[in-house]
Amino acid sequence: VVAKMPVPSIDRPYENHYAYCLFLSQGTCGRCIERCPVNAISKKGHDKKKCREYLMTHTLPYVKQKFGFEGYGCGLCQTDVPCESAIPLR
Repeated sequence: VVAKMPVPSIDRPYENHYAYCLFLSQGTCGRCIERCPVNAISKKGHDKKKCREYLMTHTLPYVKQKFGFEGYGCGLCQTDVPCESAIPLR
């Protein structure tokens, strides 16, 4: 659907993109750290190079061999965590 109409903005109830992360905002949780198969996520942050290396050397070949297309993705750090599908309770 394409509509030419004004859409009012809404106030965002948070200050930055870390606000709903219980680990970064309160020092609790850290479930995503535990879920990463290559320890690319730590208390210090996300090692994007380490994450990408895993994706390119493990998940990309697996997806191509198993499903027949060139795609990759791990996403384990984003599943089975409190912020997976909703704003986590504080």
